Amino acid sequence: MAGAKLKVGVIGAGMIANAGHIPGWKNVSEHVEVVAVANPNKAKAQLTADSEGIAQVYDDWRQMLAEVEPDIVSVCTPNAFHREQAIAAFEVGAHVFCEKPIATCYEDAVAMYAAAEAADRRLFVTQTARFSSASMAAWEIARSGQLGEMYYAECFFMRRRGIPTWGRFHMKEHSASGPLYDLGVHMVDKILWLMGSPKVIAASGATYTKFGNRDEGLATSLAESGAPAGVLAPRPYSHEEFTVEDMAAGFLRLEGGATMAVKTSWAANIPENMGGNMILGTEGGLNFDPLVLSKNVGSYQANVNPRVPQDLDVPFYGHWLAAEHFVRMLQGEEEEIVKKEEVLNVMRALDALHRSAEEGCEVRVD
Repeated sequence: MAGAKLKVGVIGAGMIANAGHIPGWKNVSEHVEVVAVANPNKAKAQLTADSEGIAQVYDDWRQMLAEVEPDIVSVCTPNAFHREQAIAAFEVGAHVFCEKPIATCYEDAVAMYAAAEAADRRLFVTQTARFSSASMAAWEIARSGQLGEMYYAECFFMRRRGIPTWGRFHMKEHSASGPLYDLGVHMVDKILWLMGSPKVIAASGATYTKFGNRDEGLATSLAESGAPAGVLAPRPYSHEEFTVEDMAAGFLRLEGGATMAVKTSWAANIPENMGGNMILGTEGGLNFDPLVLSKNVGSYQANVNPRVPQDLDVPFYGHWLAAEHFVRMLQGEEEEIVKKEEVLNVMRALDALHRSAEEGCEVRVD
């Protein structure tokens, strides 16, 4: 890594590129430089380039790959395009820093990792919920054995009215799924990781579309829908285009007998946005937000409140930490935190939850 900086090309000029990936790369500007951005709507790419000081602008991402020959490609497009763009990036010799979820399905994810291995390049998926200080503290507690056998977990993230109205999250042909892929992927990934990544063996799921496909006439905000920053040119929104779920709930059976409950929504009649994660173990339990370890101390029940360092209060700070980690990983200084088999396990879970919802029964994961 000594010498010239690594060149980064960004595919996509939407919210996550502007608020997550590009600020993350700029935070490690001593090692990398964002040199180009591509978007089918070149005016959007130009807005991003002007606001971030990026020299080259393209409306054709393939042309960008061919002419720029980037060392790293940030894939910031809807997940229906991840497979094609990542594989093309590997073919020009680039590493890929890919937005979550990795793809629309398990099979596409497998193909992407196979292409990375064939090109001897790295594929990293931004499962950034792992990178908070609280998540890292939870990881240390879980790995220390203080929870004992982890046999049950719950994870949920519910928005009252937080449908993303500024992009293509709500269109199945672009994003494959609604909140389960947008929010649920983070929760399922984090909890499975903390539990030691047990293989998902069965799933029972249900999905609902009750609000997204109708106009309620409500005043909502970009921040409520997951975009506190980065939306430079919102796409016109119509509820008539809504073709994904706005809520999903499910139950996962894991190898070894552990289980996990999952629920997530973009829209639900609840008092306010709410979320939570919990892991139960034979020696202790973990609750999150705030992080609390519940265990016995001698003859007494006790709650331990770890003093976790405060993360920077900036949007998508997890992307900053993930970009730092990715650079150190390429330098050979750190082992990859988000591993291939872990990502594939999460995709198996999400695929199975959707298949169960369609079939109306529990399904096995082959």
